[in-house]
Amino acid sequence: MEEKKQFRVSPSGAGKRIDLFLAEELPDCSRSRWQRLIRSGMVTVGGEPVKPHHRLKEGEEIEAELPSAEEFLPPSPFLPLDIIHRDEDILVVNKPAGIIVHPVKAGRDGTLLNAILFHSPPLSSRGGPLRRGIVHRLDKDTSGVLVVARNDRAHLHLARKFKQRKVSKEYLALVFGHPPRDRGEVSYPIGRNRRRRTTMVVRYLGGKAALTAYEVRERFPDCALLLLRPSTGRTHQIRLHLARLGCPVLGDRQYGRPGLARADELEVKRQMLHAYRLRFEHPANGKNVEFIAPLPDDMKEVLTRLRASE
Repeated sequence: MEEKKQFRVSPSGAGKRIDLFLAEELPDCSRSRWQRLIRSGMVTVGGEPVKPHHRLKEGEEIEAELPSAEEFLPPSPFLPLDIIHRDEDILVVNKPAGIIVHPVKAGRDGTLLNAILFHSPPLSSRGGPLRRGIVHRLDKDTSGVLVVARNDRAHLHLARKFKQRKVSKEYLALVFGHPPRDRGEVSYPIGRNRRRRTTMVVRYLGGKAALTAYEVRERFPDCALLLLRPSTGRTHQIRLHLARLGCPVLGDRQYGRPGLARADELEVKRQMLHAYRLRFEHPANGKNVEFIAPLPDDMKEVLTRLRASE
């Protein structure tokens, strides 16, 4: 089965090679793969086949035939899926810690998206073959509530709300140390670490604005339970902000080194960060909806140990 994609060349796309244009429009399909599809006649401009080096003109109509999502990603019956809510437009799931949301290469298994493709299709095609329906993500070792779009209309609506910062997100975190006040905000700008591309750093020059509000829910001698409300959605934002605040997420092996010994004492196996609550406007009727993922067992067990030691 093939999936058809249609594009109209905008002024910004005029003059670009068609293989580069398509790779920018759907980055989950690499430029080299687009070149193979173009050479095989799976891509046409104005109904006619072209070469990968074809230079586009404004207003030209492009039609591409792509392998179906199942050919890019195998649906997985082996991964459980904890569904919080499902309707014709959205799927809300409780993501477990330890798995990534979607793969970065075709054919990969073992992600949340593989499980969704088996247990609860269909999904929006807007995110491309490797990110069907995905409008936001959680780190591999972060658990909690995540919404997925089941059609293109819902995907566009949700993506716009996330971009406009009209989606309310709340996290719970167990941290090592204490913040300076019971309530406050952290607003360090964030940028990619140029030496270690998988990590982020505070960057005052060229970094992107980021804001995280925090509230202390419970204090222990050397740890605390925090409620966090990020207004922005930068990569690793909460983890980096809390580390700079002096109270890194317990068990965070990238940003939380000062607390790793304590994490080992408490038998912490992953970063103690959980996406607890998500509020947004439903794409079908415009009504505000709210979904909660209960605190997972491993975080409950660490809390029990902290309370017992106190």
